[in-house]
Amino acid sequence: MRKGNTFNNNVIVRFLMNEATKEEVLLLEQWLDSSAENREYFHKIRDTWNSIELEKELDATRISADFDRILHQIDSRKTKGRFPLNAGRNLRQTWRLKSAAIFILGFAVSWYIFDKPMASTPEETAYNIVETPRGSRATVKLPDGSEVLLNADSKLTYPPEFKTDERKVLLEGEAFFKVEKDAKRQFFVKTPDITVKVFGTSFNVKSYPDEHTTETTLVEGSISIFKNSVDGEMSGTELKMEPNQRMVLYREPVRETPPEVTHKRVEDLPERKAKLVLSKHIDTERFTSWTAGRLKIESETMVKMAATLERRYDVKIHFENEEIKQFRFSGTFKNETIEQVMAAIKLAAPISYRMEDRNIWINAVDN
Repeated sequence: MRKGNTFNNNVIVRFLMNEATKEEVLLLEQWLDSSAENREYFHKIRDTWNSIELEKELDATRISADFDRILHQIDSRKTKGRFPLNAGRNLRQTWRLKSAAIFILGFAVSWYIFDKPMASTPEETAYNIVETPRGSRATVKLPDGSEVLLNADSKLTYPPEFKTDERKVLLEGEAFFKVEKDAKRQFFVKTPDITVKVFGTSFNVKSYPDEHTTETTLVEGSISIFKNSVDGEMSGTELKMEPNQRMVLYREPVRETPPEVTHKRVEDLPERKAKLVLSKHIDTERFTSWTAGRLKIESETMVKMAATLERRYDVKIHFENEEIKQFRFSGTFKNETIEQVMAAIKLAAPISYRMEDRNIWINAVDN
């Protein structure tokens, strides 16, 4: 057993793979019962493990091998340029108050899974898949030299080599793209609802499945947006975007509180039909500040802000009454912990909150 709260990482991995002995399970239970810090450490590793869809042929011996050897393999791959993730520094910055071993183990597991191609038939192309758990980010270098910064709780799928006539990647979640120009090969970013046609540029795409919108923010260059048909292919009119513009696809009818309304119940608001909405002359930093480690919030509802905080800090936020969800908040955070963020929100909004492990309960208070 290791000193401090890190326990034996090999035992934790064997437990997650249902291969731990009875003695190891007993030791693990005793260790978890000894402190809340130990439980938090274990929960981080477990959540990282659960966020990865393990392949059936996963080699237990390779993952459970000596911890230092796994780290050596990771460092070796990074040196040779074969390791697509460059997120170690970002992870440590985001979770700087936690034990570094949490990230190393999660990183080792993630590296093994991400480095393996998707199962495919001989006629199909094998794809690389990069997934980021909550509380982390990753930088991906694509085969053509383009760069992608993948935000927390996101997934990027791309081929080992692009075709001779096009470059296409699939995105679930949020990512910032810096695409290399190539007149002979068009670049496409495909989400479940829209396809972005790229002409060599930098832009942000946000498409989380649990949100009602898909958003595209153009920083520089030129892109076009297509709605996807039911079968997921591009269809409809090509909508061109210019720098400092933002396109939002409302996937389904939703009610959104106007900025000037702060405490109105959502069910009393008019319904907005599903459609594409273009905003011009926007402050792109508001929607891309996450790439620099900042969190810039401008008059966002608590319920929308909660989704961002959950991904950034790997927490779960619970609202104890409905009216809180429509309170609005503005602020900018960079290196603050989740405790500091919640304290700032409490000063600006009539709320109270309590925290337990990775759960936060928010309640309204009378002014």
